[in-house]
Amino acid sequence: MSHRVNVILKDEIWEALKTIPKGERSALINEALARWIELRELQTAAAELDRLRSTLRPAAGHSEEWIREDRNRH
Repeated sequence: MSHRVNVILKDEIWEALKTIPKGERSALINEALARWIELRELQTAAAELDRLRSTLRPAAGHSEEWIREDRNRH
């Protein structure tokens, strides 16, 4: 389903958008917004991981030891 919206663009954005053929403008805007939304979601997830990381206690041992232990189990 598609939706028609009205937005206000800065003059320099409008001038750049006018160089895109009319039939391609909506696709370009949809793609740009989809990328922006994806980036925003990734940034939110990264911030949440950073927050969680700060609440965890450091694990005992070293990563090299954990890898050796895992290899020995298999």
